[in-house]
Amino acid sequence: MAKQSLNLGTVANDNTGDTLRGGGDKVNDNFNEIYSAIGNGTNIQLSVTNPAVGQVLRYNGSNFIPMDLTTLTAALDVNGNSIVSSTNGNIALAPNGTGDVTISAGSVTATFDGATGDIDFPTRVGYKNEFPALGNAPSAASYGGFFFTVDGDDNPYVNINITTGGVGDVRAKIATEYSSVDLFSDIDTTTVAPTNNQVLKWDSTASKWKPGDDAAGVSSVNLFATVAGDTGSTTANSQTDTLTIAGGTNITTTVVGDTVTLDFSGSLTTTLSSLTDTDVGGLVQGDSLFYNGSNWVVTRSPITWWEVNASGSSDYTFAGPGFSSATADATLSVMKGMTYAFDNTVQSSAHPFRIQSSQGLSGNPYTTGQTGSGTAVLYWTVPMDAPSILYYQCTLHAAMNGTINVIG
Repeated sequence: MAKQSLNLGTVANDNTGDTLRGGGDKVNDNFNEIYSAIGNGTNIQLSVTNPAVGQVLRYNGSNFIPMDLTTLTAALDVNGNSIVSSTNGNIALAPNGTGDVTISAGSVTATFDGATGDIDFPTRVGYKNEFPALGNAPSAASYGGFFFTVDGDDNPYVNINITTGGVGDVRAKIATEYSSVDLFSDIDTTTVAPTNNQVLKWDSTASKWKPGDDAAGVSSVNLFATVAGDTGSTTANSQTDTLTIAGGTNITTTVVGDTVTLDFSGSLTTTLSSLTDTDVGGLVQGDSLFYNGSNWVVTRSPITWWEVNASGSSDYTFAGPGFSSATADATLSVMKGMTYAFDNTVQSSAHPFRIQSSQGLSGNPYTTGQTGSGTAVLYWTVPMDAPSILYYQCTLHAAMNGTINVIG
């Protein structure tokens, strides 16, 4: 019900206001609504006696009285604000009994287990456990299992309880790839430094391993250790081991005294055609052999091999006979009847090499006397009827071109 106001009229006793009964009815209605809203319809259930700073009105089962806010009945939305302690006191999160404390951010929830005391971080935790000096680290007795490092010290530490020798709670160094073997308590290489080929030997008086000569059994030990072959190896592992040298294909062995002689009993290769990297098929009088990078093959005429490379997409470079260094877009001179190899295997399809009878990307290809490929090795035996001027061109980049002068 909306609040009802008494009509007082314009002036006193002008007969335009509410009647006494009507006004009293409105007063009753207004009070009934107040009693219903903050009471039980009969008694007001709201008490503001002796409130303290920061308290709120809370229902205790029968009345609303000033009390501290100790229970949330819905999620607390801080809406960008912080939970702070204005007196620099602690902020405690204390579940009842063995309840867990969980902190969620995005799709990840970290759990502080109230039953076991375990803390579960399902993702990475970034922290720094490095202290300026050993004395600044937490004590071993209070923080067992604590791992840390000390600035300027090459060995990390862990707080651990050692039972051997009754040591108890200590800060123990951990050996790493940068540690010396002397770090271990039962090894002493410091009092007397080791020399070449010594071993660690047990000193029962000092109860430590110390450097010493390995002299045991020297008079009866086999003199060879490990012998490795092209395939396989053998190691002397007893005093009676014998090393046997056996001849392979076309090899015979002879042992006289301390000398082992190896003799070849097969047939030597006496012709080029018998070599595995030589292809002399079709060889005729006047031919030559040249090496194409994997085999020696036949050519009908003398051959010049040029390495073709590129400088970006603006120039070809040439290296080989006639060039003191790699030369960009060189003017080439070739002789009729001679063979030339343009090795473009480095650039390949990035800069295809082509010989043309006219200039430009759309120039006419000149292929007479050619084999191979402009994206690998292009072989060209210059025909006797070749024109006096030809051109070379990258088929992808207009700027990569040059002139070929034909002589003879």
